[in-house]
Amino acid sequence: MIVLCVCLVLLAAWLLVRALRPGVRKTGGAGGYPESMTEVLEPDAEEYLAWLADRHWPEDEYLDLERQWLAEFDATGEGTAPGPYTGPHACPGCNRHGEDVWPCRMCGRLLHSACGHGMRRRRVSRPYRTRDMQAEAVIAEWICTNCSSVVGLDLDEDLS
Repeated sequence: MIVLCVCLVLLAAWLLVRALRPGVRKTGGAGGYPESMTEVLEPDAEEYLAWLADRHWPEDEYLDLERQWLAEFDATGEGTAPGPYTGPHACPGCNRHGEDVWPCRMCGRLLHSACGHGMRRRRVSRPYRTRDMQAEAVIAEWICTNCSSVVGLDLDEDLS
């Protein structure tokens, strides 16, 4: 009888510790919304968080940028935009539009590979390979100047 009580107490303690352990929470499943500031998000979750930010911080500069992009769309003479501006971003450094202008996945800073805005090149001491590249070796990494995350790779096909 005592052994059974001890086992039940240990089981209850284990369940309590497991339930209260930080970092084990799960999102609400299929209908849950990821509201973590450090999680890498899927595109639909990013849209939800953008909506959430617009609702809680209506004076944020992102809304001003969206209005500016919509005004640029109207200025081209193609009529009003059917929804949010979906064209390529304009580089803040050289003011050119293009497919090579994209936001950093971690901090959102606009990066431009043609002029180097928002990024710097860092050579690696020992070239390495990634799973996605066949025979190409990484010889340098492009780093975001705002958050220091890797935003691009320089490859060398000659290293084997």
